[in-house]
Amino acid sequence: MFIASQRRDLVAALGSGLASQAGMHLVGVCHAQIRDIRAFVAHASPDLILFDTALLALFGAECLEELREAVVDAKLIVIWDDAHPLAVEEIEKHGICGCIPLLASARHYARAIREVSHGGLWLPRWIMSRVCRRILVKEGSHAAGLDAPSNTLPALTAREQAIARRAAAGKTNKEIAIELNVSPDTVKKHLGAVFDKVGVHRRSQLAYCLAVPGQRRPE
Repeated sequence: MFIASQRRDLVAALGSGLASQAGMHLVGVCHAQIRDIRAFVAHASPDLILFDTALLALFGAECLEELREAVVDAKLIVIWDDAHPLAVEEIEKHGICGCIPLLASARHYARAIREVSHGGLWLPRWIMSRVCRRILVKEGSHAAGLDAPSNTLPALTAREQAIARRAAAGKTNKEIAIELNVSPDTVKKHLGAVFDKVGVHRRSQLAYCLAVPGQRRPE
């Protein structure tokens, strides 16, 4: 396993935290330029790479493509920094198997690494649903039509669906409260329940799941 990041505090925390988890073997970390990261992984041939998405702000999206070319067979997990997210298209394009929130616990990291190492995926539900849908469409599966984008979710109550649709369309809690004749606190409470059920954390992610007109990509 290799950690590609320039954040020394992050690398130190991960190195220490993962060392206490059974079965975790770290072969290297890198704080240098993307060319040094690429050269190291090509030489060490790690089976799994943790890639800090903050590198995208420094070197651009091309660095991820270069890293993938250097180690074609390595499983790739991104350390998900909300400031530098990836689009679903990029996750599919580069064969990313997992996304771990930056501030997740060492135990969370270890679970994700084990799952990906055994051939599984560790992606948020809102991303997983989009990736699976793209795969079905690409393969021409008849099942794709059964999972077509919808502006309702069966797991939500009627009130939650009404709030979810409006929130995904970009309306504020106050605007939703006025439209539905409820208090902003009620909207906030229901929206929290929606996020928990759908498995998202922001309105932009919810919009991706509901595929409402005018949706925005996760920021």
